[in-house]
Amino acid sequence: MRLGGPIFKKDVDPKTAVDIHRKLGFGAAFAGWIEDEAKRKEFVAAFEEADITLAEYGSYCINILDTDPKVREENIQQIMTNLRRADEMKVRCCVIHGGSVQTGGWGAVNRENFSDKSFDDTIAIVQRIIDEVKPSTTKLVMETESYLLPDSPQEYLRIIKAVDREQFAVHLDPVNITSSPRRFYENGAFIKECFYVLGPWIVSCHAKDTNMVDHASVEITETFVGDGAIDYDVYLKEIVKLEPNPTLMIEHLSEAQMKQGLEFLFAKAEALGIEFEKSSERDPSILDGASAEYFAPHLD
Repeated sequence: MRLGGPIFKKDVDPKTAVDIHRKLGFGAAFAGWIEDEAKRKEFVAAFEEADITLAEYGSYCINILDTDPKVREENIQQIMTNLRRADEMKVRCCVIHGGSVQTGGWGAVNRENFSDKSFDDTIAIVQRIIDEVKPSTTKLVMETESYLLPDSPQEYLRIIKAVDREQFAVHLDPVNITSSPRRFYENGAFIKECFYVLGPWIVSCHAKDTNMVDHASVEITETFVGDGAIDYDVYLKEIVKLEPNPTLMIEHLSEAQMKQGLEFLFAKAEALGIEFEKSSERDPSILDGASAEYFAPHLD
């Protein structure tokens, strides 16, 4: 399987970015949000030469269900632009979020997020985006979330069947839908359920973790990979069962947490007899005393 994640240092040239990925042991990378076409081509060429998979192009938090028709259309057009660029760069997937029923912004908790109308609108919009862009390489995928669609593997499968497009696939983030004490305590079984239901469509996964405050008012919180209760024995073993393997992309951690997170993942993989592709040049010392700001690799 290929592991990837954010890198250090802003405004680095593509060859330097490749070198940092190698030293971190990454065989996959986030695609840069690069406006200039020539720079995009340079970025793609450098990672292609190094055989590092461009795994994920982010089109996050763009509200496809905004109640203002003008804003909704602008948002849909932005996603189309992002999907076109992702496909041009031969990125494995372009990740969008499900919509939230609100005017302006994204992510409001709202019972209408789960309505039949929201489901139908989501299907029509996803179909339109794919049909107009016609991506040849990149899959359009949705981030799983507990407060909007898709909030469960079964709901994601319902969306897949309704969209009915080959270029629509699955991005799995089990942390985002570990939304109850039962799912928290039994997350290994829940992860197996996610892969059982969605396995044939999964192209990319996120690596992070979750904790739960143990008192009457339940609070489930996100944390960085290796600092919580997610059953990575199950998670990694389920990923490697799939062919081709989904990429596993680390997200949402600070610079100071990266060393611990990577050590956790590499130790866990070794204990399971799993190898992260392209990790032979890994140099853990790259994280010793690092002082650069942590960021996802946006090179423009």
